[in-house]
Amino acid sequence: MIQTNTCPKCGSNRIAGPHKIAGEHHVRIDLPGFSTATLESFTCADCGYTEFYADQIGLRNINTSGRFVLGSRQVYSDPYLETPPQGRMCPYCGTRLRPGSLTCHECGHILS
Repeated sequence: MIQTNTCPKCGSNRIAGPHKIAGEHHVRIDLPGFSTATLESFTCADCGYTEFYADQIGLRNINTSGRFVLGSRQVYSDPYLETPPQGRMCPYCGTRLRPGSLTCHECGHILS
């Protein structure tokens, strides 16, 4: 929709956006260890069809730590991450844990 300026549902070219997604708390994409990706929306002013897009920092986080469907992960090199992160991981959500943590700061899982 943002590349064609056309709604894929109804064909209208009345596309509104970008609009930041807001709520009581931040809206985020569920990635282990990251509060990531500011989301923006584009909405068809005629039928209401809406698409969401992640910001560039969020895309980098998705490519380095995201879950991918059926092996569709592509090799991604990030100049900011020269070595993989080290340390203990939460067995429930996979978040990298802070040293000495008794609970996961991401999902709240109680560590044994």
